Amino acid sequence: MKKIISALAVGSLVLLLAACSNSGTAQKKMTAGDLLDKSQEAMDNSLKAVRSHIVFDDYAVTVYDGDIENNEKAGVKFDMKVDAFLDPAKVHLQSNVQPRGANAWNMDLYQVGDRVFVIDDRTNEWDELPSGSVDELFGTLVAEAYPALDLSKFKEFEDEFILEPIEYGYALKLALDRDGFKRLKELFPDVGPREDGFSIVDKVELVITFNKKTSYVTSFKLSSDMRNYRDGNSYRSRQKLNATYSYFNDIEDFKLPKEVSDMAAE
Repeated sequence: MKKIISALAVGSLVLLLAACSNSGTAQKKMTAGDLLDKSQEAMDNSLKAVRSHIVFDDYAVTVYDGDIENNEKAGVKFDMKVDAFLDPAKVHLQSNVQPRGANAWNMDLYQVGDRVFVIDDRTNEWDELPSGSVDELFGTLVAEAYPALDLSKFKEFEDEFILEPIEYGYALKLALDRDGFKRLKELFPDVGPREDGFSIVDKVELVITFNKKTSYVTSFKLSSDMRNYRDGNSYRSRQKLNATYSYFNDIEDFKLPKEVSDMAAE
């Protein structure tokens, strides 16, 4: 009798282990594409408000005909703090603008629906900007990161991202070669040198982090170092973007300035 019971116990254990093994095999491992889709769906469906801090440093050096001593330096750094309600859009952006070779100034921007109003230290007058003005002011890369990151364009690289678990969530990491950079520039024209030519990629790296519980994007970082050569001239571009997202659905409402309210009502 004991032998029978023992045999039954062993048989049950074998069946249990086999079931667990089959269940583990059947469970699909999450991919980068799955995470991008899940996060975008979560943000589209449940993200109503967010606070963003976006720092974008865009630095360029041009050398004409190999004259290194008389190079031309250009670029600007934006340090932006954003409070945003997403549907309908009501956004307040405060930015310190630091152009190289010129004095810095502060900018105050409000977005109401698809209308954008801005004032800065240089004029102290409110002005309504045309459609697409966020792209014009800050570039296409910042426009996609503002006020929350739009993940749709990154689906282009879903098979190349490396998915890693991190504390409280996940990270997607991507390093691009010259061909990958060309694909990225088609999506974000302001990445890298503005001039055409033969390009050399010293570095193009992206990192997107996600909260495991909510699936919301918590940060986006891009770092690039590029060189282009054309007609004897060389163009170097170094860019760093660091965007962090917090206070999801938990920011205080803000009042529009009277001047903005009056213009928005027209």
